Amino acid sequence: MGASEKNQYAIRRSSRLPLEVPVLVASLDADAPFSERCNTTLVNAHGCGMIAPRALKQGTRVRLEIVSAKRHTTARVAEVVPLGGDPDTWLVGLELDTPGNFWGIEYAPSDWKIEESPSPVTSEQLQSADRESGTGAKSGPSRRWHLTDISAGACYLESTSPFQGGTPVLVSIRDSETECLLDGVVRVSHDQTGMGVEFTRVPGNDQRTKVEELIGRLSRSREVPKIFVGRKEDRKGNANTAPAAGLGSMAAIVEDEDPDPLLELVRSGGSLTMEQFLNDLRAQRLGKRRDPRIEIALPVHLRATDIIGRPLDQRVMTINISRRGALLGGVHGMLKLDDEIFLERLQKKEQFRVAWVGDEGTPVEGQIGVAAIDENTSFWNEVLEATSQSGLEATSIRGHAVADGS
Repeated sequence: MGASEKNQYAIRRSSRLPLEVPVLVASLDADAPFSERCNTTLVNAHGCGMIAPRALKQGTRVRLEIVSAKRHTTARVAEVVPLGGDPDTWLVGLELDTPGNFWGIEYAPSDWKIEESPSPVTSEQLQSADRESGTGAKSGPSRRWHLTDISAGACYLESTSPFQGGTPVLVSIRDSETECLLDGVVRVSHDQTGMGVEFTRVPGNDQRTKVEELIGRLSRSREVPKIFVGRKEDRKGNANTAPAAGLGSMAAIVEDEDPDPLLELVRSGGSLTMEQFLNDLRAQRLGKRRDPRIEIALPVHLRATDIIGRPLDQRVMTINISRRGALLGGVHGMLKLDDEIFLERLQKKEQFRVAWVGDEGTPVEGQIGVAAIDENTSFWNEVLEATSQSGLEATSIRGHAVADGS
């Protein structure tokens, strides 16, 4: 997949139909009153897109009624996109609280049928997983999964029972053509909501190519894939509970490649609230990033205590920065997820939390991703403002920053 191509794919959970249905939408939030008659533009088993005369806040719960059919349900505002016009209008995406054929379509697509219980894991899936990965995969309690986003390096899976962060997993993604088995590790987990998985490299298994081929098939067919996720085990049947960092031979499959915003978000997800993470995820689906990341080399002073209690006091370099965080290189000393560190530059000193650690023995060894403890941080403000005002490319800023030692 070329650098110019979109490197993140948002998965539809059920087929969409272009259909105009008059609906009455009323807010269930007393602090955000709203009651309007609107028209849908697209519908599926999980929600709809509709044209509204005013903006609704993301996350607002609403009552949705098809007046002519005397049928109603509840939903949540998932997306809000301004359309402009005179008067102004907005495209609002609603996610149904109870998926199904609320729209009363007589010949609904086959993937609109919502299972009442999870599909059982077949022996064929487990045997296939064992053949490809050389390990067993244990499913644990039955879970239902929905793949919402995927890139070359990561994916996000919705589930009411996600695995804990740091759990090595085997992800089976099935479309009409084939089954794609991918090794990964859970980097961020949201209770009752879902989890972000970073794909990992297994010797002799070119996962990056497999993922790119899978994304190509899904993009062409617009098919909703079937998902199975199992906890990886070693050959003795013991559950592998390696921590999120330091996974030995399992290294990230994307290093020094094209930018992968989804992978960056999944890696830093542990430092964000669930609301912040999901807002960033939605922004990426619209081709935007709430906190643009700038490739720039800046020297900063790092102070911390490593995992054996040894004080760290060293100069490191940024690889990239955003308003809330940074990727740092040249870190000597072992740090782990959620460790708190201090960064200093230009008479500024601020506390950060470690959100990602590069694995030992890989090209990203010695790198860490950090996120500011203070949500309203201004640590990088003057750099970000100078970049925005000058319009200079990142490469130009990189050279200047190293030269003047700022």
